[in-house]
Amino acid sequence: MTTLEELGLLKMDFLGLRTLTVIKDTKEMVKKDYGIDVEFDQDMNDPKVYKLWQEGKTCRSIPI
Repeated sequence: MTTLEELGLLKMDFLGLRTLTVIKDTKEMVKKDYGIDVEFDQDMNDPKVYKLWQEGKTCRSIPI
């Protein structure tokens, strides 16, 4: 990590325990508030998903 910092880069641990807890809590809130079970695909190699991410289209409006 120090080598990355020396290069001016930031290392982030997205799968750390805190992040996983936030994901779990968010899934529970979505289920409670909207009645939607959020499930993640095991296969993350969908070109359509990558295209959406590249375009910055990462939010979805949920009708209330």
